Amino acid sequence: MAAAVVVVLVPLAGCGENAETHAVGSERTDRPLTSAPGKPWTEADLNRVALGDRDGFDVAGRVPLSAGPSTTTAKPATCSPILQALGASSSSYAADARISRIFSSKGSGSGPIMTLSAHSIGDARAVVEAFRRAAEKCTAFRDVDQSYDYEAVEVRPDPGYGDESVSLRLVQVVSYPDGESLKVPYAVVVVRRSTTIAMFYDFNRPRGPHGKKPASVPDDLVTAQVEKIGRLDPAKIL
Repeated sequence: MAAAVVVVLVPLAGCGENAETHAVGSERTDRPLTSAPGKPWTEADLNRVALGDRDGFDVAGRVPLSAGPSTTTAKPATCSPILQALGASSSSYAADARISRIFSSKGSGSGPIMTLSAHSIGDARAVVEAFRRAAEKCTAFRDVDQSYDYEAVEVRPDPGYGDESVSLRLVQVVSYPDGESLKVPYAVVVVRRSTTIAMFYDFNRPRGPHGKKPASVPDDLVTAQVEKIGRLDPAKIL
């Protein structure tokens, strides 16, 4: 049953957005980024700013992403931004560029999943605000396409990452024809730093060591990524 959860939201293919000649997670960051300070980054910029093995993080793979807007819909629709943050596009706002990383988790294979999206400053702010409103209003919702339910949506204290951030926990419920159901704890963190949106999520595998315990996104991962974005984008856009 646990495999069904992985298939829905975590396509663990070790493929990238574009073909590259270097290993996953080994992007060089010593070259100048191509975009002007405060402007949306290109895909090449995002690939260089994304954490990898040079930063002490083991990258297991990538989820192929679209820079277009997500059309994933929840019921009620006001909860869609939460569901989109778990999907292959991350929000209903088109991005100038969007990439992903799947980080390894010690002893349990794949771990946290991150997307980085480059937007205009207005859209970047709107992405966070839409997620925040959904987090505050929704306690439960349904994935219209996959027919999975989500419950126990809980807004967490603001972690204070970047220029603004939102954190929540929720539980995915997978129901089976024989009447059995599987509950999988998830955690999501959305951060804006200037014009870049970083989204992170992780979940506890039902048969893993943490089982039914609340999920969490590693603080060191989020902190390191946001700090790296800040180092390479000197713009102080609030």
